[in-house]
Amino acid sequence: MDMMQTGLDPAEFADSAHKAIAACHGLDPVGCAARLAEDGLLGVLAPEEVGGLGLDLRFALPVLQAAGAGDLAFPLAETMLLARHLAGPAPAIAASLAAGEARGTIAWAGTARTELVGTVGRAPLAEGANWVLVRLAHGAALLPGSALRIAKAIGLDETMPEYSVTLSGADAACRLDAAAWSALAEEASLLRAAAILGAAETSLALAVEHVTTRRQFGKPLVANQALRHLLARQKLALEGMRGALMRATGCGDDAEGVLARRAAFLAAATHGPLIAEASIQAHGGMGFTWDIPVHRHLRRIRALEAQGEAPALREAVAAALIDAN
Repeated sequence: MDMMQTGLDPAEFADSAHKAIAACHGLDPVGCAARLAEDGLLGVLAPEEVGGLGLDLRFALPVLQAAGAGDLAFPLAETMLLARHLAGPAPAIAASLAAGEARGTIAWAGTARTELVGTVGRAPLAEGANWVLVRLAHGAALLPGSALRIAKAIGLDETMPEYSVTLSGADAACRLDAAAWSALAEEASLLRAAAILGAAETSLALAVEHVTTRRQFGKPLVANQALRHLLARQKLALEGMRGALMRATGCGDDAEGVLARRAAFLAAATHGPLIAEASIQAHGGMGFTWDIPVHRHLRRIRALEAQGEAPALREAVAAALIDAN
């Protein structure tokens, strides 16, 4: 379903997403799921047959950008992707996820053995989840959360902690083949890039507000030329991230499109942390306290960078570019 057919503009989703995500503040994951489903955000990508909107990835990006900006404590990208990619093999589960009646997540790190044993990790908010998708050597398997041993892992992001998942031969509700898993993972890269963009944008806005309103020695901090140059460089990096994401959304599914999507994520994973760190620096000693939310955005950005396996992806993209030239 394209934009001309729907009469919708992806940008129109940004305002409603910001309002819904702000309303989730203070809610537990169950409450977040219900609130986000009420506004139709969980089913943006899910087909209409399972109660979704059946829209393409362009409409999900502003929603994830709003989630990153609002430090949403809910695995929104994972839920949206599961509701979309499970619509074929497990329509009832996809419908329950899109409706906020069940919660799901994805373990992004590690590969389970075919007989569904082993340990995987980096599963955001896996505790209490009804369904967990785990990667296999040739695809993925959807497992009931009640049949898994889930433990909180050591990580940076305290708002949305990651969990390790130990499998012991649980029965899979369904499986995705290698092509389906690859498609899901490629879409996840763009959603992560959008979330990082939102977090970086908010971090920079907080820094700009701080240096323009706080005064030292009778002058606003923004009078310091070094600070102005620091924030100007971060603004340039932010717009570079935005441009890479926009270019990637206009590409097809060929090799060039895959490369553009990976480059968009790598641009976000490279510049996003630097923007957040510069924002902390602009706040001085205050930037490291829990009262200033910038460090929470940096934590989320670093978690998303790790879930996307940025170092390995950077090597793969570099190799592809060398081979192409």
